[in-house]
Amino acid sequence: QSTMTTFPPMPLLPITSPSTISACRELPLRPSDIFICSYPKSGTTWTQHIVLTLLLADRKYKIADSTSCGHSDAGNTGDDLAYNHVSDYAPFFEIDAHWQSSPSNDGTKVLADSVRENHDRLGRRVFNTHLRWDMLPKRSEVDGSTPQNDDKEGYNDVNKGPSDDNDNNVHKKRPQCGKFIYVTRNQIDVVASFYHHLSNQIEGTYTDTFEIFLRDWMDGKIPFGSSLHHLIGFAGGFADNLYDTSRGHDIGDDESTGVIDQPLLLLSYEKMKSDLRTEVLRIISFLNLTHIPSHILEEEILPSFGFSSMKNNIEKFQPKSVGWLNGFQFLRKGVTGDGRRLLLNRSMNDSGGGKEEGESSELIDEYNNWVEREEYRSKISNVLQGDCFEDCREVFLSVVK
Repeated sequence: QSTMTTFPPMPLLPITSPSTISACRELPLRPSDIFICSYPKSGTTWTQHIVLTLLLADRKYKIADSTSCGHSDAGNTGDDLAYNHVSDYAPFFEIDAHWQSSPSNDGTKVLADSVRENHDRLGRRVFNTHLRWDMLPKRSEVDGSTPQNDDKEGYNDVNKGPSDDNDNNVHKKRPQCGKFIYVTRNQIDVVASFYHHLSNQIEGTYTDTFEIFLRDWMDGKIPFGSSLHHLIGFAGGFADNLYDTSRGHDIGDDESTGVIDQPLLLLSYEKMKSDLRTEVLRIISFLNLTHIPSHILEEEILPSFGFSSMKNNIEKFQPKSVGWLNGFQFLRKGVTGDGRRLLLNRSMNDSGGGKEEGESSELIDEYNNWVEREEYRSKISNVLQGDCFEDCREVFLSVVK
């Protein structure tokens, strides 16, 4: 049964142009590429911090291991890399500032020099992105060709059905290489956090009340569109979580253990809150990071992933791609269930500084009706059928509870 779905255009922030969206889709992939993917406010920055910290630690101890064995690692300079800001080595993929005109002057874009220089220092490319699965690159740079698409903006006619022979469908299929980490979060917590974010962001400030924001968000009018479309699109990727090997690319399956290398890893904000160590170990395994000493992980690295530790180093995480009003703190609470309390209490400082008092389940009812109207649960159950997808399916279904 087909897992393909057609989605409407995705609204964008003012810092992203259609030409950049096209460039994102066309970026030739490398096997070492990592994309940290999510709908906004789902734990992206947290996951960026985790992934980068693990990559830098693995790099550091790989160099140490090589030196102790009398070997030099030609891929690393030997310096102990650190980052001043999480975007130094994991930049926001789809903003105009991280792209520049191609030297060929053919109207296309390439990654900005600053992005490429930092990635060269790290030894691999890492991005964070809020684009849907169908809008992300799928073709390897060793393939030697760039897919040509009628839909240059990467919006329409997506996921209508697979076609092995049609390059127009390359973004709807399996990626040829690269690693993609997808982070989910309870949708009511997402919308509450997103409201705080956009109502305090200088670029494209949201000025209406929370109730109007909620309805605009459910209608897909807020930047990055419908969160349910985002989830359904990635669920389709997990339903076919394999690499495209039709052109003979080596994607690293371990024949000795029978382990199949997969392009996608599914994370849940709630699981990260309840058992971070287990989720971090899953990330380490997924990225094949084998050089981090266990005592370093337990005593130094894991404690740095706590909310209080990040809050104490807020300058590393406050987004730099936009400006903020009224001294807004990007890392607000880092809790689960805050959104439901907001919808039930309907107490929120609006743009005029007032409050709307009173207990009501009206917004909860609107939200539940929206989920039912969109047939989200049935679509997820249809896409992720069978016992083999039970755990994955439960994560995707749990986000609308």
